[in-house]
Parts: sequence; structure tokens; C-alpha cells
Amino acid sequence: MSDHYEVLNVERTATTAEIKSAYRRLVRQVHPDQGGNAALFRVVQEAWTTLGDPAKRAAYDRTLDGQTNAQPSAPQYEEPTYTPRPEPEPEPAPDPFTWTQTSYQPPPQTSHAAAEPLSGGIEVVPAFGRWRLPALLSLAVLTLLDIAIIAIGGLDGTWDIVFAVGTVAMIVVAMPPHWSRRIPLRRLLKAFGIVTAVLYFLVLFPFSKSGATALQRVVIIALLIGLVLVRVLTGRWSKVHKLDKTIDATAAYDFNLWGRPGEPLVDDGRTAWLSPSDVLRHRRTARILDSVVNALPASKLVHGARIGDVAVSHLLLNGHRVALISSVVGPPGHYALDAYGALQLNGMPVDSPVSGLDAAVAAWRSRLAPVEVRGFLIVHPPVDGQGGITAPLGTEAAVTCLPAQTAANQLQAWLQPEGLLLDRLTLYDILYRAPYA
Repeated sequence: MSDHYEVLNVERTATTAEIKSAYRRLVRQVHPDQGGNAALFRVVQEAWTTLGDPAKRAAYDRTLDGQTNAQPSAPQYEEPTYTPRPEPEPEPAPDPFTWTQTSYQPPPQTSHAAAEPLSGGIEVVPAFGRWRLPALLSLAVLTLLDIAIIAIGGLDGTWDIVFAVGTVAMIVVAMPPHWSRRIPLRRLLKAFGIVTAVLYFLVLFPFSKSGATALQRVVIIALLIGLVLVRVLTGRWSKVHKLDKTIDATAAYDFNLWGRPGEPLVDDGRTAWLSPSDVLRHRRTARILDSVVNALPASKLVHGARIGDVAVSHLLLNGHRVALISSVVGPPGHYALDAYGALQLNGMPVDSPVSGLDAAVAAWRSRLAPVEVRGFLIVHPPVDGQGGITAPLGTEAAVTCLPAQTAANQLQAWLQPEGLLLDRLTLYDILYRAPYA
């Protein structure tokens, strides 16, 4: 199980002041009076009671060292091939199914692109402010045409004044929606503008006997065509403007994390809260995923993502690739998925969240096409740093097993080809639309 240091999310070398600060920050989040989890609050309190007292902390450290140094009991299986080696020894051709690390190490930089700084060229699509300039220019031209047709026709009578007001109302029809919604009586003005546009269209027919000159007819035709064109352009700009406000430059370049491990991204009562042990397992997985995000500047990590009622523990987005991640804690051995997608340990079936992960992969593939979506099941040892957990390498199945000690490297290798690309529409869909699908 995870230790008290994992509960408070601090290193074993942390000072008492750092532990106290982490405790105070965490207790505000999980306190029942603040809407937190009562069981997790008790776990946090127990961790502080132990680590806050120097004598208890020293005794606990000795106990923890004994657990880490003790050789884990061998599982009752007849497959000695997967027994971990006691010491890491570099070899020319190491066995891919044997761990040699004793603690988690961040993945090495595998390419120059992964080392690029945030300001070094993250490509964001769609671009910020797209359609704004052509929409504003076309709206200005349409306004000039409205003024021209009013000046040509003159204001000699009541109907001329009515047509002039209707012509001005046509500008409200052509405005981008995020502008027009701020105008009082906008619905009435839009209706008046549309009726005026229809009347202008009827003036062009010979049976109308309007007496319009050739110049007036040319201006009216230009006005009606311009109204349709401007409305299309301003509508496109308004949609991108909404995206610009939601996934702005700050979120695109600086933010790389949404949600908290072990909690639903959208807390609307449709997703059950997890037990304290599951929350700690999610935190162990999140620490692995943090290193992947640090290595891929354009990647985004979403905890507790959901599509409709189908939730997934973690979601990693980089370019047009999405990794859905879940995790389990299990004893040493060889983990693999059988032909039916069920998890096996040394050839024997074991309980796992693979079925839910497989359903999530299918749902996200259907929604995000043509984005490439794959699922990854990370298997943690009972104690961080223990070896002996292996899984097949190089599989292209919908769901892949990954040992915790190599998971960061394999996830980075799969996401790396997308480079420094962020599709804001995909991120917007994941964060704000898919949960309510």
C-alpha cells in the first residue's frame, strides 16, 4: 500500500515545515466540511500524526526501509522466468521482460522536439482570432453600403424613413452573435432587418413597379449579397471567438493539467467517488503521467475525464493522439490480456478495470474520429520501487498493459510522433462537451 509520504504528496527528504504545509493544503481539500471525503480525511490525519512527530516519523521510516529492502514473497506460480534480478547489471542485450530499476526514473529525452521550450513553436490549431479580420472588413463594407443606399434613396417620406431604419437593422442581422446579443431589443431589430431585406429583394422584380434606378438596383443587389456573405463570416468568427475565450493562449501554452487524481472532472453526481486506497493509486499513476507531460510540452493531462456516463481515470492528449489510462496494483508476475481482453497474471485471470477501459476506448474513438485513441493499463507493484512486474512489449491492441516502471517511457514513445501540436477543438470537446454527450 502507499505510505504516509504518498498521502501528503511529499518526498521522504521533506522537512517538517514542508510536511506541515502539505498537510494544511491537503486537509482543506478533503475536509468533510468543505465537501471532501471523510475516509480520505482520516487517512490524511493519520499521515500527519505520524510524520508531524519526529520520533514517530523516525520509527516509521525504519519500518518503511525494512519493507522496501525486504525481498517480496514469491508468487505461487511455476514461472521463474519472471523473477526480478536482485541488482541492476547492464548487459549488452537485457531481457525485455525483466526490470533492473529499483526506483522510478523520469523518461529520457528521446528527440530534439521533446526538449523544445514552450515558446519554441507549439502549433495551435485553429489559430487564435481566425475569421476576425475578414469578418470585420466585410461588416464595415456592408455598413457603407447601407449608408449609400439610404443616401441615394433619400428620406422624403414616411416609407423612406421606415426603409432607412430597416436598412440599419440589417446591420444587426449581419453582426457576429457575440456582439448582437448585447444589443437591446435585438430580436425585434433582427426581425425588422430580415423583413426589410425581403422587401429590397422584391424591389428588383419588374412587377414591383418601384421605379428604382439602375444604380439603386446595383446597390440593392450588392447589399443583399453582402448581407449573406457577412453573416457567414461573422458566424464563423463568433464560433472561434467562443473557443478563444475557453481555450485561450494561456491554457494553450501554459496549462497542461485539468482535474485532480481520484476525482471526477465534472462533479454532477453521476460519477461515484473513490475509496481512499483508490485515490492514492490514482496519485501514483498521476506522478508517472506528470513526467510524460513535462517531456511533451504540447500535451494535456485530464484527470477524471468522462464521455456521457463512461468515466476514465486519466486522459493524455498530444496532437491527434489520445491515451486513456487506468491502473491496478498487483503482485510480481507477467501481466497480459487474453484474446477476450481480460487481464491475466501468469496465465491466470484476475480482476481488473480493463472492461471499463475498453468501453471508454470505443466511446472516445467514435466521438473523436479521426483522432487515434488507445487504452493503457498501468500495473503498480505493492510498494514503489519493487520489480518483477512485466508485460508484453510492442502490442497495438486497443488496450495495452504497462509496468509502472516503464509506463512513462512507453507512453511518451507512443505520443511523441505528434510533436508540438495542440488541437484546441479536440481539447474543448474533451473538457466541455463530451461529459454531457
